[in-house]
Amino acid sequence: MPRLRVGVVGLGHMGKEHARILATLPEAELVAVADIDANTRDTIARKYQTRAFADHRQLIGLVDAVIIAVPTFAHHEVACDFLCHGVPCLVEKPLASNLAQAEHLVQLSRQYSTLLQVGHIERFNPAMLDLEKRSLRPRFIQGQRLSMYSGRCLDVGVVLDLMIHDLDVLLALVRSPVVQVEAVGVSLFGGHEDIAEARLTFANGCVATLTASRISVRPCRRMIVYSPEGYVELDFFKKHTLIVQPSQKARRLGWRPEQLDISLVGLLREKLFGQWLEVQEFDHNEGDQLTEEIRHFLHCVRTGNRPRVSGEDGRDAIALAERILHKIRFAPGHYQSCAA
Repeated sequence: MPRLRVGVVGLGHMGKEHARILATLPEAELVAVADIDANTRDTIARKYQTRAFADHRQLIGLVDAVIIAVPTFAHHEVACDFLCHGVPCLVEKPLASNLAQAEHLVQLSRQYSTLLQVGHIERFNPAMLDLEKRSLRPRFIQGQRLSMYSGRCLDVGVVLDLMIHDLDVLLALVRSPVVQVEAVGVSLFGGHEDIAEARLTFANGCVATLTASRISVRPCRRMIVYSPEGYVELDFFKKHTLIVQPSQKARRLGWRPEQLDISLVGLLREKLFGQWLEVQEFDHNEGDQLTEEIRHFLHCVRTGNRPRVSGEDGRDAIALAERILHKIRFAPGHYQSCAA
């Protein structure tokens, strides 16, 4: 089977990673890269023995698919050019700068029957894949996504830069409309928010609280999902899962701790974990989620399958992000700037 001809547009941090991985995949041929910086594009082209272009439109006709990793403000313009020519696109997250642009890209994807996938990489994290296999009915979710200052993605705030990952994960897990949004944010340097917290209430009763920061002292990417079936702690960074759920004995016999004789409460405390609650831990160190995301994209290009993270998914995450940003920026008393 002939290899798919793939190009990468935008050679910043993520674009370089996409190019590196594509150059190693047997099912793909990295035929071209594009970037406005001559030194960057020529360096990458020499490294991977491919062609370099200043204008992304020069890739049209040369590639079977394209990965778009330009700054967020340019996602819409670049993706439009490829979608209108029927070139399947993997667009880094967020799909676009705003909901109107995201909706337009989805419409173009439908109009030209062209694949549109969004780079919400946590959907390919082994810990997330393991969670989705479990029959949980989330009732309360806590998420923390804290990052050290990187100097990247400064054209957007922390909601569209980092929290957008967890918004996409939430929508995939809960699968219910969000009926209420509360949020607060802080800009440490002025301009876009650098720290944000949101509380989301879903139509099915689930409640989620998310915290995101891009000026943290140490990184943290964790989520805890509570449900009647037990609770799961996910460490996206370490790809680790901790699961606590009622034991088979508890499920078979049923138990009501509040009805126990006071003399048995101490015994219950000693035997709670093990006899009544099972604790399991899993390390998911196999694979690399960016490689899996790219290979999934290539598979969908070949087969025509719907991608795991579709354009519609990316649009929905942006729609929710805009509701959060509205609360942060415009609700009285919510938005504060330390630099003011």
